[in-house]
Amino acid sequence: MSAIYAVNGVAVEPTVSIADSLPDASAQLDRQWADQAAANRLLTEGGEFYILTSVARGEITWIHVRDSIGAALPSRIRAGTGNAEFLTVSEDGRVMCAVSTEESETWIVTHRFSPG
Repeated sequence: MSAIYAVNGVAVEPTVSIADSLPDASAQLDRQWADQAAANRLLTEGGEFYILTSVARGEITWIHVRDSIGAALPSRIRAGTGNAEFLTVSEDGRVMCAVSTEESETWIVTHRFSPG
C-alpha cells in the first residue's frame, strides 16, 4: 500500500511530466521511463522487477517479472491494456517507479522507501 500512496498522495510531484499533446509523447514516455528505471536501479541486471496487477475478484498483488524485451515498456503496457498506467518496484522493495496519467499529461513518479 505504501507504493500506491507514494503515487496517489495529495502532495505527489512527478519526477518527469510529459504533455500528451506532444507529437512524440509516447516515445518520450518510453525513453524517460527507461532513464528513470536505470537511474534509480529499479531493474536487476537481468531486467527483473515487480509490477502491481489486479487478479481474480479485484484483488491487487505484486507479480515478479523479467522484461526480456527491455525497451518501450509503457507503450507495450498501453498496447495490452489501453492505458499506460502502471506501478513497479525493485526486487528489494526500496525503489518505486510508476506511470500515471493526469488531465493532459503523463507523469513518471519515482520514490525511494526507507529501509526498515
